Amino acid sequence: MQLPPANGLLERAETITDSVQLADRILRAGYFVHASDVHIDPMEGWTRVRFRVDGELEDVLRLPSAMQSPLVSRLKVLASLDIAEKRAPQDGGFSWRMAQMPTMPPLDIRMATLPCRHGERVTLRLLETGGRRLGMDDLGLSARDRDVFARILAKPHGLVLLTGPTGSGKTTTLYAAINELLKGDAKNIITVEDPIEYEIPGVAQAEVDSADKVNFAKALKSILRHDPDVVMIGEIRDGESLDAAVKASLTGHLVLSTLHANDAKSSVTRLVDMGLDPKMATATLRLAVAQRLVRRICRDCAEEYEPGEAELAVLGLAGRPGLRLQRGRGCAKCGGRGYAGRVGLFELYEPGGPDYGTMKDDARAKAMSGVTSLAEVLRAIGD
Repeated sequence: MQLPPANGLLERAETITDSVQLADRILRAGYFVHASDVHIDPMEGWTRVRFRVDGELEDVLRLPSAMQSPLVSRLKVLASLDIAEKRAPQDGGFSWRMAQMPTMPPLDIRMATLPCRHGERVTLRLLETGGRRLGMDDLGLSARDRDVFARILAKPHGLVLLTGPTGSGKTTTLYAAINELLKGDAKNIITVEDPIEYEIPGVAQAEVDSADKVNFAKALKSILRHDPDVVMIGEIRDGESLDAAVKASLTGHLVLSTLHANDAKSSVTRLVDMGLDPKMATATLRLAVAQRLVRRICRDCAEEYEPGEAELAVLGLAGRPGLRLQRGRGCAKCGGRGYAGRVGLFELYEPGGPDYGTMKDDARAKAMSGVTSLAEVLRAIGD
């Protein structure tokens, strides 16, 4: 099996026998390719290391089985986990900074282990700290959608929901919305998250705990005693957390949260399915934003091409010859992927408001403007 190098950083890592050096090399490579996750999978006779880059999993290293246990033990030591416990899942975290680059922002790393047939599986979530705070202008919202979102955020109360599957960027959008709110008049903003992914200066952030002493519903009830202007709850998971969120929005608070729904309008149906009265759902909900993530075409290797009739039909533009789209050839800058970074596809629903278009409309606009490729659009939202 030939494994692709991560920018050349892991070409010879399989020959490293020191677990400290190996862990450092893996984390360093993950940092340089902007991996969001590192997966260490014990297989029969070997161990696979994979990075998730821009939402896609890539094989980067194959290790002999003898290195798996020392590597996991080294990571457990960093995360203050029990190295002797190998039969139960564990969760922890640590802060890591590259010794060769003392000025780099540290990585906040969340670690989870899971006992499997051939050994302990490890997943590392890499969260960069101290970087630029993401704003609404960084998400990929159209000018119209951004104005609508900002107008709703300026309201003093109501419920704003972000919908979409796991990994669609909902939490990132919530953080960007909070950063937008911090630009205006002084506000008391409190969040309850599972887990806290990024620290936001000026915001009180509470974290759900595994012992259930703090869950979303309990935290929301307590938060309201702290005189908040804005409340962000990581996810509305059940009737209890929904009831608390709705009551908060009805008593003069702006509540931001996420919900699993297929599209923006389906959020109302989802709220009703969870026990909320339909009239209350439309009265409480100020805005629902559905989103997906697609990869951006690498600007260093972008090239134009003329799409075929089948592609034009997908875009709803059949019979328009001469239209040019873009794609990435692949270069050293993007590691041969043809993509660098991600951008959101959005769909907005404002009860009682105008029709802002569908996610497919936004996807079509981004493909035609060269932000992303038609292949990415099809992968994210289908035909």
